[in-house]
Amino acid sequence: MADDLGWGEPSAYPSTSSHGRIATPNLDKLANNGVRFTNAYAGYTVCAPSRTTLFTGRHSGKFKEYNLPGTSLAPSQAVTTAQLLKEAGYATALVGKSAPLTAPLQQGFDYFFGQVNQAQCHNMYPRVIDYGNETGNINLTLNYKMKNRELCMASPEEYNYTTDLFQHQALTWLESAAKDADVTPFFLYLSFTVPHAGGWSDTNKESGAPVPTDGRYQNQTSWPLVERDHAGVITYLDNYVGQVMTMVESLNIEENTLLFFASDNGAHLEGGHSYKFFNSTGGLRGHKRSMFEGGVRSPTMVMWKGTIKAGTVSDYPWSFWDVMPTLAEIAGVAQENLPKKIDGHSILPTLLGDTQAPPSYIYYTGNSGWGKSQELLSQESSQELTKSKTTSYSIRVGNMKAVVSDCQGKPTMKDTMQLFNLDVDPFETTDISGTRQKEVKELKKFIIGENVSCACYQC
Repeated sequence: MADDLGWGEPSAYPSTSSHGRIATPNLDKLANNGVRFTNAYAGYTVCAPSRTTLFTGRHSGKFKEYNLPGTSLAPSQAVTTAQLLKEAGYATALVGKSAPLTAPLQQGFDYFFGQVNQAQCHNMYPRVIDYGNETGNINLTLNYKMKNRELCMASPEEYNYTTDLFQHQALTWLESAAKDADVTPFFLYLSFTVPHAGGWSDTNKESGAPVPTDGRYQNQTSWPLVERDHAGVITYLDNYVGQVMTMVESLNIEENTLLFFASDNGAHLEGGHSYKFFNSTGGLRGHKRSMFEGGVRSPTMVMWKGTIKAGTVSDYPWSFWDVMPTLAEIAGVAQENLPKKIDGHSILPTLLGDTQAPPSYIYYTGNSGWGKSQELLSQESSQELTKSKTTSYSIRVGNMKAVVSDCQGKPTMKDTMQLFNLDVDPFETTDISGTRQKEVKELKKFIIGENVSCACYQC
């Protein structure tokens, strides 16, 4: 799992930029050896609610109905995807960012090494991180001294960069788990905290894009430092994806192992980074915290040697809440053992190359500002947006996409709805609601009938 990686940032996805493409050779290899999804979606337009959908099988429109906070998830609040796999006999590990899970070892994981507090994840050189049932119980003594960009990049071996620690622990666990895979299958959730904006100390948590080295980009002196670092950290992440793939191959478990890669929401614009510098959305409208495609479309690839046809490109639409039933079916979990009335459905037929019906709808909620055009936002002050008590939602049915920027608790027939045909207008440039009022009314009736809320989470 990548954190805030834009749909257009892996070079396997279509995007152009005057500054060139960011190098992601290992993600390209993953895509070329498996299936690359062009219409796969994250669970939400920001982190914790997005990952809540992955672990519960429910989208944000149903969070209120099932008493899910959206920003955190305690052991008593839901059965998780990891719990289903553990009950099916899988060894399970979570390495990295655990949000929204507050107690991973009580929520389906046998092993945990990472960070429970989501805000602390933005400091990539912290003094402590978490292990097992405790928090702050791993001291990173190398990080007790003065830290800043110059010092950490000049002598990376003298500091503890969290991404390095996560990778080492994940590979160590993976190698051990693979030895017993014939008897005990395994599930590893490697949850990175990059390329999310971050800092080098407790006082600058989102001041840039920390990375030990800019690598091939260090000589791009005409670029702002933050953009040099942003490209550097994505290629750094790509290298670690490659290490996972190499280990799976070296352990001779490729044909029995699925590798999923995705990002938890769209391209960010934090820490001084501009999502336009590398055209990080691939031209999709919006970005992180947007109801438009750039906020929720995820660069998603899946590899399963010998089962998934190499080089496949699929336009099948699916979302994070489909992960639970998909992994459950692969693991042989009986349908009756899944939580009742989850929103997700298994996409195993699509992974196997078979045709299957698309989901009846894909739905997101957010802040009222998240559903407005840049033109409208530019006319409103941030103070006015903060005061706003309304929320927003978007819905995709087939290739029709609707966005409502102001919603009072639940969708109604009075909502002002923008409408886009993604089949001919994938970048959502033209609102066709004025000439398609019949379809607008049908979409409103449909989503009202689903009894969903439009509440915002992590707003």
